[in-house]
Amino acid sequence: METDRLRIYAPGAALDRGDDRHLEADRPKDRWTEISPGGPPYRVLWCRITTGAPGSPADERYYAEEVRPKGTDAGGHIEWEAVPGGVEGIVVHNVAEAETGTHLVPESTVVRVEERLDRSAPPEMVYLTNVPVARPAQRLARVVSYSGGTYTVQPVRREEGGFENDGDPISGVPNVGELWPDEAGYLAGPDGFDRYVRILSTPAGWTILLHPPRMV
Repeated sequence: METDRLRIYAPGAALDRGDDRHLEADRPKDRWTEISPGGPPYRVLWCRITTGAPGSPADERYYAEEVRPKGTDAGGHIEWEAVPGGVEGIVVHNVAEAETGTHLVPESTVVRVEERLDRSAPPEMVYLTNVPVARPAQRLARVVSYSGGTYTVQPVRREEGGFENDGDPISGVPNVGELWPDEAGYLAGPDGFDRYVRILSTPAGWTILLHPPRMV
């Protein structure tokens, strides 16, 4: 069967004009948007991150509500309001934090959210956003002392002549890698040697994650 004309619809895809008209006729005319070919009409929403988090400890999931622009403020910035009858109390997964399991998007942030169906049976609607966040900071530090279950450490930086102090000492730093009572405080020794560790920034403060070697 011959066609009267071919046109490029997308890179690498040529469609017959009749097929093109058919696709246009089937495309939803309201605010619903086809995100995934062959599926139901998924939506793209603007949502505001609300209080609380489903995970304990908090992870990449957030509670959110659907919002819409209502105008601009005195500074010319967009103001948002809840959509009457819109979705609320939904759980939004930030795919940018799915690997690290962090929870760094501030409350009241307005984000772009997509609806998708998962592969469960029956399938359920999943709400996804992609908000890049800074990776948790890491620093190198020298162990100063151990007391009451936590360490005091001195952040350092590498210079040509060796390590130099970089900022004030940090107290109250736990080593979450010490699992057994006889491992508590093992980084405090041996005396006469400098012990350098990597410290990680978490919402609760700086933390060491270093498991002692175990002899079996």
